[in-house]
This record gives sequence, structure tokens and C-alpha cells, in this order.
Amino acid sequence: MEEPAEFPKQKYDTGWLLNCALITAVAAFLRFFDLGLKPFHHDEGVNGFFLTGLFRNGTYTYDPANYHGPTLYYISLFFSKVFGLNTISVRMSVAIFGVLTVVLVFYLRQFIGKTGALAAGLLIALSPGMVFISRYFIHEIFFVFLALAFVLAVLLFIRNEKAGAGSIIWMVVLLLVCFAPSGIMLASYLGGDNTTVVWAFRIGFFTVQAVLIFFVMRMLMAWNGGRPIYMLLASASVSLMFATKETAFITLGTMVIAIPCVLIWRSIYKTGNKQDELSEANDAISWRHFVLALGEGNDRLLLIAASAAVFVYVFVLFFSSFFTFPEGVQRAFGAYAVWTKTGTKDHTQSGFWAYLKWFTGYGQADSKVKTAVEAVILVFSILGISIAFFKNRHRVAMFIGLWAVGLFLAYSLIPYKTPWLALSFLLPMCIVGGYGLNELIRSTNLPTKVTGIALGAISCLLLAYQSYDLNFVNYDNDGRTYVYAHTRRGFLDMMAKIDHYAEKSGKGGEIGIDIASPDYWPMVWYTNDYPKAVYHGRMPDNPNAELIVAKKTDQDREVIAKLSGKYKFEGIYPLRPGVDLVLLVRNDLAEADAQDVNRLRNP
Repeated sequence: MEEPAEFPKQKYDTGWLLNCALITAVAAFLRFFDLGLKPFHHDEGVNGFFLTGLFRNGTYTYDPANYHGPTLYYISLFFSKVFGLNTISVRMSVAIFGVLTVVLVFYLRQFIGKTGALAAGLLIALSPGMVFISRYFIHEIFFVFLALAFVLAVLLFIRNEKAGAGSIIWMVVLLLVCFAPSGIMLASYLGGDNTTVVWAFRIGFFTVQAVLIFFVMRMLMAWNGGRPIYMLLASASVSLMFATKETAFITLGTMVIAIPCVLIWRSIYKTGNKQDELSEANDAISWRHFVLALGEGNDRLLLIAASAAVFVYVFVLFFSSFFTFPEGVQRAFGAYAVWTKTGTKDHTQSGFWAYLKWFTGYGQADSKVKTAVEAVILVFSILGISIAFFKNRHRVAMFIGLWAVGLFLAYSLIPYKTPWLALSFLLPMCIVGGYGLNELIRSTNLPTKVTGIALGAISCLLLAYQSYDLNFVNYDNDGRTYVYAHTRRGFLDMMAKIDHYAEKSGKGGEIGIDIASPDYWPMVWYTNDYPKAVYHGRMPDNPNAELIVAKKTDQDREVIAKLSGKYKFEGIYPLRPGVDLVLLVRNDLAEADAQDVNRLRNP
């Protein structure tokens, strides 16, 4: 059997580790600092509604019409059980994967260079969009993390003859995720209302599962040095992508198309620099070496069968809500019919070039400040792709470049557009941009090297400022890229007033709240602790609750007609662009300076 090509050994020197730690710390700070600052978006509120049902009732049933897949809710359930059901804990469940995405990029050192991996990690860490969506309780960050995990797992499967520490840890985590929840649910069922018995069963089941996982890992490590672990992780990543968003087929389809495109380009374009150590190593990332890594005979068949089994098991596990809702598996295939209907309308009215406009700041509503977020990354990605294709014919960099360009074209062609969809191609743009910087900085030509260092430093400062401005200053300003129909910060002032009146009434969470406005998301999330908050969507016939929330303008006449003399007008609060809410307080609870509801005619 032909042996795979030798790869240069990685040297994890102190300087490298310190740089990785510093970039990771920057990424963590930007993603975790003051996570409750930004009010929930409409979509976050809906996700929070599903999570609340899972948290309180222990049930979740997948419905393809309700946004995306089930993975987000189960990940956030873990954080909610540990840190409580609140805004910060659920956003932490997303932010952690924003940081881990940066960490994964460092493992590309062997393929895009030491400087390239650090530069790519820094671009992702500072990217305004990557930070913004990492602070959002939606599916996107986990989805792009999985896409990168899949690519990395395949690359490492080809390159490494033995499983590394990182892959072993992830495999153990995957096994725990696959088996531990079922044990916990079975323990609760067998133990009933007896807490002591429930915990006894939980400890017993966990012990048995831990022993089984130990033996499974020992068998995997004995199988070709643990190399098959990479393929199992790649398979699990793909399965989790489908269980996260139905757009997985677009990402994976783009990757599949990119592979022959790289082969064709290298066969027709022969010009390029002489091979160096990095290029030689990347030339070994080929279909031939992938087939060699699969092994021969029974080994190959067993690995393919095991990978397929992992894919099916993980897919069924999540869509069936850990085997409690079998219908979810069948519903998973119906998601694409739903998606073809919801993905046909451009709600942003920005056309084919929407993403390019958003990245460059062209046509932003705020004419005073053209932030051009991600323009730096766009430039570096073009540089990296050009070098990869026309200078070095670099297999991995070309693949990543096509991954980025392919998804950009795909999402530009699809009518439905939202800013967070851009992350699917922004991630590979950052990586290939890091490769471009690597080629400038490691150049033997001094002016080129100095130019690369200067551009990198200036760009990092610019990205850092843009991330600060977007995520901590203008996070609800629709004139900024990525801010899409976001809840205004003044909404939190209204919720603070509701909390104030709940305490003043002496009823606390038992205070009555009638939400008459037909527009109210994400308010459902913020009234989780108010069981008597009723969402009518219209003005109730005989309102008597202590607090009423109505829609300004549309319901003014009805408010005056039905509530005059009974309620006071507390204030007007913005919900999102074009929608304001009115908080009304019953006379016996209202503050002395509260206004008569007739003032709504001229507040």
C-alpha cells in the first residue's frame, strides 16, 4: 500500500501559544462582555419561546415551519440549567462557539501558514459581523462553526496518522451528548417525584455511560492510531449542520463543487512559484491521499459504515428530540419544502448585490457614517484568492476561496437575504484573507513584508473600532450593517417600568399584564416570569389588568375610548423601526406624574 506523504511537523513554540491565547482572549472579551446590553431581536424572542418550553416542560417537538433545527435549543438548555434561564446564559451558549471558531482556525496552521492561521483567527475575532452574531441567540454561529469543523476534520484525517488531543476531546464530548441526555430522562422517568431516587439513577446511568465511553474511545484509539476519529467527527459535523439549519445543503454543495474546480484549475494553469515546504504539504491534500487514508479492504468498509452510522444516529437523535418525538425525523425532510417558500422573497429590498453593499457600506441609511464593515476582510480575501490561484496554486487556499465565492454567489442569487446569512461566506473569507496576509508577511522581499505588516496592523485597528461601534454603541441603529429590524434599546426601559410596577403592586410576578398590541416579539421572552401576562393581539373587551401594553397610533382611539378614566398613560417606548408601544397603568397603581390617556392624541 502506498504511504501518505509526509507533512512537516508543527512546532507549538511559546510565542505561537501566547499569540493564540491573546487572540482567543480578544475574541472572548468581544463576545462575552455585557451580553445583556442589546435587547433580544424578534428571532431571538421566538427561539427563547421554544427554549422556555423545553426548559420548563422538558419537551420540544421539531416543526420545520418554526425557524430552524433543534440543536440550538438543546445546547442552550445545558447553559440554562447551569446558569439559569436568562438572556446572558442563552447568549453564552452561542458566544462560546464564536470563540471556538477562532480556536479551530489555529489548527489550519499546517495548511495556510503560522502567520496565516494567526491572521485568520484575528480577522474572525475582530470581524464586526462575527462578533455581532456571536452575541445573538440564533443558529448561525454554531452552523458556521460546524462547517469549519467538517473541513478541518477532513484535512486532519488526510494529514495526521494519529488522532490529536483536540479530536479526542471532541469525540468524548460527542459521545456524552449522544448518550447522557437519554440517561438523564430515563432516570427522571424511573425516579418519579422522589429526588433522591432520581439522582441515584442519574449517577448510576452516568457511571455506566462513562465506562462505555471509555471502552469505545480505547477501541477507537487502537484502530489505526485513532485516525478514524477524524472521519467520525466530520460525519457528525455534517449531521449537526443539517440539524441546525436547512441551508446545510447549500454550504456542502458549494464545497463539493469547489473540489473539482481546484483540480481543473491546477491541470490547466501550470504557472506558479517553485514549491516550498508549505506548498508541498498542501499538495498532499488530494483525493488520492484521502483514499489512501481510508485504508483498504475491511478497514475501509468499516470506516465508511461507521461514518454513515454516526451521521444517521446524530440526525435521528436531534430531530427525534432524543427519541421522544419520532415524527420529527420525518418532518426534517419537509423542511426543504418550507424553505423553498420562505426563501423566495427579498425582505431587505437590496437586490443581488445586497451583501456587497452591506460589506462596503454602500447605500447605508446613516449617510453621516459609512462604516464599510468587513471591507477590510473583503480586500484581504481577494488578495488571498488571487495569490492562491495565480501564484502558488495552493490547493487548500483555493478550496477555501471557492467556498467563500461560491456561497457569496449562491446567497446573492437567492432572493431571501438577511445580514446573518453572510457569515457562511464571511468565515472562509477571513481564512483565505489570513492566507493572503501570510504570503505578504513571509515574503523575502522587504517592501512586501513591511507592506503586509502595516496593512495587517492598520486593518486590525479599523476592525476593532468597527466592532466596538457596532456591538457596543450602534447595536440597534438600522443604519448599520447587520442591524436588521432590531429591537430598540428603549424597549428595555419599558420592561424596567413593568418590573417597577410589579414590585410596587406587591404582587411581583403575579401582576396582571394585558398585551393588546399585535406586535410584541420579543416581549414574550421578557415576561417569562409573569404567568399572568396575556398576549391578546387586540384590545380586550373589559380590561382590568394592572398594566396594559398597546400599539401607538394604531390603537390610540381604542385606548382612549376604553381606558379613559381607568388607566394612566406611563409613556411611549420603541419596539423596532416603525413600531412604538404604549404602557398604560391602572389608576390605583399609577405614579402621581402619570398622564391622562387622552394625552395620546398629543403626547
